[in-house]
Amino acid sequence: MKRYLSTALLLHAFMTYGAFAQDSYDAARFASSDLNGTARYVGMGGALGALGGDISVMSTNPAGTGLFRSNEAMISLGLLWADDGVLGKHSVRPSIDNIGLIISSRVATEGQKGLKYINYGVNYTKRANYFSNLNCSVDNLNGVFSQTNQIANLANTCYDGNFESWGLLADMSAPMFDEDGNLVHGGIINEDESGYYGVGAEQAEYRRATYGSNIQCDFNISMNISDQFFFGLALGVYNIDYNRESLYGEIGTDGNYYSLSNWYQTTGDGIDVKFGFICRPIADSPFRFGINIHTPIWYSLRDQNGAYLSSNGNYISSGDGGVFDYSYRTPWVFGLSVGHTIGTNFAIGAEYEYSDYSTSKYTTDDGYEDAYFRQINDNTKRFLQGVSTFKIGMEYKPIDAFSVRLGYNYVSAPMKSDSYRIIAADSPFTETDFTNWKAINRITFGFGYRYKVGYIDFAYQYSAQKGDFYAFDEVNLKPTEISNNRSQFMCTLGFKF
Repeated sequence: MKRYLSTALLLHAFMTYGAFAQDSYDAARFASSDLNGTARYVGMGGALGALGGDISVMSTNPAGTGLFRSNEAMISLGLLWADDGVLGKHSVRPSIDNIGLIISSRVATEGQKGLKYINYGVNYTKRANYFSNLNCSVDNLNGVFSQTNQIANLANTCYDGNFESWGLLADMSAPMFDEDGNLVHGGIINEDESGYYGVGAEQAEYRRATYGSNIQCDFNISMNISDQFFFGLALGVYNIDYNRESLYGEIGTDGNYYSLSNWYQTTGDGIDVKFGFICRPIADSPFRFGINIHTPIWYSLRDQNGAYLSSNGNYISSGDGGVFDYSYRTPWVFGLSVGHTIGTNFAIGAEYEYSDYSTSKYTTDDGYEDAYFRQINDNTKRFLQGVSTFKIGMEYKPIDAFSVRLGYNYVSAPMKSDSYRIIAADSPFTETDFTNWKAINRITFGFGYRYKVGYIDFAYQYSAQKGDFYAFDEVNLKPTEISNNRSQFMCTLGFKF
């Protein structure tokens, strides 16, 4: 069953790598968002959907900017801590978390009913920060399980006697010979007359570093009707730059070891529209509730990836997966919020959002759902689920100029616990690992000082999430429990004019 190098094989491999590499794990990543914005917003856990009065609420309930009665400009800077650095990447990164401007235009004089203010805003923030590090040992291999078993299965699926349908991972990992029978490059899987087979592993380690962000810029208009009804609309523009580098190494039962290095990048742009409404049902009461609806984000994305394989310290092969353009649509988002103030010294807010990740959808870059994307979308419906986000936050002013804040978030798991990564035999994708992430818990607190022409706020956020990590797809392999814990410290400087 030896695989021979030929012009036809090289041509077909080039054509094959024009396939796509997206899956439900990417869908979950780009549908999700972090808690980010001004220090006041973060300090209160983002639970300002009904309270309003902060520019960052534009990204959730755009009616919240309708409560502004003066012009404001602000900037937020921060530091983000992840687990210890790996693959040459640091564990601390600086971040510009928010730059915003509100222009408040009075329409009616004091005491008049009807339309009182029309406010305009623009706000830059980070919808998601992809900064994380992972360094773990892969447990429970027992000399039986191995990544090479999955690769051998891919190679056996690829091989049909005509050297057709080879994916990049199998192509790199299987031995190749020239037409004279000389070895062109070795492999990490073995072969006999029945086909390719893997070698059980004694131990394995995995390291991964991700970085980049999803930048969000909202353009907002909001209206204040009689200080009782507030309406808002925001047009969101997004820019994704997601990067991942990983290194997986195994020591086999035969004493040999190999390492597979991967890099992967997604870039692109997106757009959505957000609608918001806030109401004070009793005119003389500070209690209010809010409703917000977000359309899907329509992304136009591009993927690139590559890999490098070595065995016993010697180079085996490398590959470039090519460039792939496609479209991706996130799910709708629906939110409800309530808020209440007691005098001028205490405010409390709560918020609930729901988004059904299983309705995410991939298409070709011209919007067509071909057979490949139909299969990916079916897997997305199968593996992803509805995500609920709960937020609660409060603010207390012991004196008029000084505020103390506290917040909490709970975000339910996006993946079903039995999800797994499906790699097509002819895929350019070279990573077999996947993580079924569980719920996210965030705790926040902060404080701020107000003065006549501005303010300064500080906030700290701790985010904790556990997940079941699998280095490769094997039904009987027990997962390795990992965590993605991050800390963020930030400061906002604001000016009123």
